[in-house]
Amino acid sequence: MKRVIGSFIMVVLLYLLQTTIFNNIAIAGVKPNVILIPIVIVGYRYGRVQGMVLGFFTGLFIDLNESDYLGYYALFYLIIGYLVGFSSKLYSNDSTLVPLGLVGASDMVLNFLIYVTGFLLRNRLDLPYYMIRIILPELVYTMIVAALLYRVIDFVYLRIDSIGKGDEA
Repeated sequence: MKRVIGSFIMVVLLYLLQTTIFNNIAIAGVKPNVILIPIVIVGYRYGRVQGMVLGFFTGLFIDLNESDYLGYYALFYLIIGYLVGFSSKLYSNDSTLVPLGLVGASDMVLNFLIYVTGFLLRNRLDLPYYMIRIILPELVYTMIVAALLYRVIDFVYLRIDSIGKGDEA
């Protein structure tokens, strides 16, 4: 229960950070996708189901605040949480580089899904332009911000886990 409450607070704080501070420091119109970081951390640390659940509710939160369609981002973030959850059994939780790589790969998959559903289906076929102007700059910017925020977010989840273990003893 503490992890759910902590994840909710984390998502709200990162959403506020993304929509206020990072809107003002957009580089060439590109903003980092910091809301993706806790989904990657939860999927990487706790597995597919927890990653999917956090991804779904994070996407639903974004849909309710920004999207024209309910469930659009919920589906995409659910897919990201599920795919990242596969890595929880493959890699050690001690590594910092693996989650940062997963953040980059997740951002690439997310933006590609947005391209397919938002542009390709409307017959806008300029993938190289979208890749060079939007996907790659956002990927780089998100990974730089993730490198700065990863330890803090991971520390919060480790602290929540240690508090939960203290209550069970």
